[in-house]
Amino acid sequence: MSKVTLQRSRVVSRGWWVSVIVVVGVLLTGCSSTSVKTPEPTIGTIPVITEPSQIPRPIDTYLPGETEIVNLHIAYYALVNDCFAKHGITITAYMYSNLDDLKRNVHIDVLERVMLTKLYGDFDPDGASTNGYAPGGRLGRAGNIVGLVAPPQDDPLHATAMACWEAVGQVDPTNGAIDMGMVTQQQLPDGGPTVNPQDSRMVAVYQQWAACMAEKGFTYPDPRSAYFDSRWSQDGMQTLEVATAVADMNCKISTNLVGVAVAVQSAYDQVYIDSHRDALNTWKQKLDALLSGTATLPDISQFMTTTPGGNPS
Repeated sequence: MSKVTLQRSRVVSRGWWVSVIVVVGVLLTGCSSTSVKTPEPTIGTIPVITEPSQIPRPIDTYLPGETEIVNLHIAYYALVNDCFAKHGITITAYMYSNLDDLKRNVHIDVLERVMLTKLYGDFDPDGASTNGYAPGGRLGRAGNIVGLVAPPQDDPLHATAMACWEAVGQVDPTNGAIDMGMVTQQQLPDGGPTVNPQDSRMVAVYQQWAACMAEKGFTYPDPRSAYFDSRWSQDGMQTLEVATAVADMNCKISTNLVGVAVAVQSAYDQVYIDSHRDALNTWKQKLDALLSGTATLPDISQFMTTTPGGNPS
């Protein structure tokens, strides 16, 4: 039996974040001026945050950690390959041929939960002086990942393989994110907790941060604007980018912008958790079933088709 390899590129962290900001921006600008304004949730004690390791969030209770994500990815492919073997498919599917690449990318993804957010932008005080705004590159993310996922489309067992993928998708609550070893809050029910970037507490601290940056010679209304400055994609801008990023980190620390952002985000997290508790528990139970090996696949016959399938995830 011949094999087929499908190349899938990792999602570039900055590009992914751009898409999140664009969606949030569309939602915000799409609201009419007469719409009812949702009350801002009450925040608790504002923590003093000077480094990423100090950032806790209520939603972390539901998100798997590094070891869990690696094990989920392994369990996910074990289900696929068990299904393959049961139906006479002799290839072994995989996404990462090198487990170290998987572990490195998972490590970076988990770090970026706190190092790269729409509320405070990039937060890596230790790395800014070296590479400016480049959390993914700075941390050494593995590049393109080449995986083996199914027999060729002209193989008689291709449709069966695609049906196996569909069946595994039925027990995967992350909508295929485990396939790449990337599980973020966006895979939670209804896309996870959201926060209004125009929250009055954030607007106030953005103004303090902007004043701090202005004193250092940089003019930006908020950290997102500094991070997304189009000049950083141009040649010859590295020195300015590093200087801007260093000033940004110092101003975030002196104004405790990240501490305020964590308090605000935590309040919105709790609102989301309170309104999605049953769905979150079901979501986590499905993850636990994958981890424990107790997830049961549905009959793949319902997913069989005579039309050649495509990328299963």
